Amino acid sequence: MRNIFFCALLFLILGGCQSSEKLMGTVLVTHVNVVDVESGKVIPDQNVLIQDDTILDIRSADGNVNYSANRVIQAEGKFIIPGLWDMHAHPDDPEVWRMHPKQEEKDRLMPLFVVNGVTGIRDMGGDIKLVQRWRKLYEDGALLAPKIFAAGPLLDGPNPMWDGSVGINSPEYAKQVVDSLIAEGIDFLKIYSLLPRETYLAVSSYANEIGFPFVGHVPYTVPPSEAAETGMKSQEHLLEILKECADTPSQEFMQSLEAVDDRIGRSNQLNDFRLNTFKTSKADSLYGIFKKYNIWHCPTLSMWYKNAWYEEELSKDSDLVDYLPPYLRAYWTPEHNDHLQNRDRADYIDIKKRLYRLYLEMVKAMNEKEVLFLAGTDVGANPLCHPGVGVHNELEAFTHAGLSPAEALKTATLNPALFFDIQEKYGTVSMGKMADLVLLNENPLEDINNVREINLVIRDGQVIDATEIGNIKNSIKMENAYPWKG
Repeated sequence: MRNIFFCALLFLILGGCQSSEKLMGTVLVTHVNVVDVESGKVIPDQNVLIQDDTILDIRSADGNVNYSANRVIQAEGKFIIPGLWDMHAHPDDPEVWRMHPKQEEKDRLMPLFVVNGVTGIRDMGGDIKLVQRWRKLYEDGALLAPKIFAAGPLLDGPNPMWDGSVGINSPEYAKQVVDSLIAEGIDFLKIYSLLPRETYLAVSSYANEIGFPFVGHVPYTVPPSEAAETGMKSQEHLLEILKECADTPSQEFMQSLEAVDDRIGRSNQLNDFRLNTFKTSKADSLYGIFKKYNIWHCPTLSMWYKNAWYEEELSKDSDLVDYLPPYLRAYWTPEHNDHLQNRDRADYIDIKKRLYRLYLEMVKAMNEKEVLFLAGTDVGANPLCHPGVGVHNELEAFTHAGLSPAEALKTATLNPALFFDIQEKYGTVSMGKMADLVLLNENPLEDINNVREINLVIRDGQVIDATEIGNIKNSIKMENAYPWKG
């Protein structure tokens, strides 16, 4: 009898110890595999507890904790990753302003990022007032939208390439322009292609002086190596690398081009010359400069691919096109789109495909040099660069360039957080960080295309499950069903 009493008492004591800890939160994700993007490994069978918009606790799902949560998500066999970022997005692309889009049509692009797992974007040029409106609508619960860092208008030369840009007439205006844009609330400066060399140097010098980041297109008059040395924090689209790493055309060659009465023909001949004279030794030296100055690169490989193989990709993306607002659906056709002209010319398409293949080689070599990468899509004017889905395509393209799935995933999770210096709150699935998360059905470290297998999305602690994702998509499709009239 005494032994029975002793055993019962011991059982109560041990049971009480095992269940003594209690944790309360708003959302509990149970038995989930946490993808540690920093180490590139999976931490199996974890419980992730969220309180409001913050990850409160992560620990082994061993049954030793009593949880209380408003919502419990059974996630056995699933994988949780940080929310993805699109680090080159134009949801309000000035190039498309000619189509006279309505404000509410642009609004409908915002949820498409989030339901596809993209909880943050870097807006690389557009109306800063519209970005501020999107932020306010999200805060008020009136619009599902990603977190947005924004450049505002592009900084270009005296005769800007696109509407809405700030054309800087001479270097002495650089300080005035930069100060005025900062006062408007921009997060960084976006340099564009036609900015004259001396004006670029004045802008970069002043930005460095006040410690304000500048990124963007390497101007035509500035080699990428010099842009790196002057502190351009990120360079976009791999622009001007081919020119710097190829032979300099002879005077005779350039004179022969001037005699060609065909702009596209001249461009193709020049690109053909550069492709044929591209020097890997020059490229390796340039990549070393990028590494030395910690310059980030956002190659937008998927954008280059969609442009080169447009016809095949259009057929493949037919279902996705249904979610686009009518003005964008119209602009992504040869009738309106600047990027889709001259597609009847085999030489023009061939050059685009050859350039893409070289860009894959560039990214592979840069990755081997440990150059820093960001995932970006150039969603906006560029055809078939879809909101949200474009990031999935970009991560796939990174693996085609030789990055491992773990390395590719970093470009859309941890790396954006490091770029913005917000790694204390974003970039990994960790205690104390913001609850911007994506639950996947399969392991993205085995196949990066598993980022497409979204079970649900958590944005600032709010769960958007499969049913709600479907409802949001169907609603957008219905709202976008009416015909476009310019």
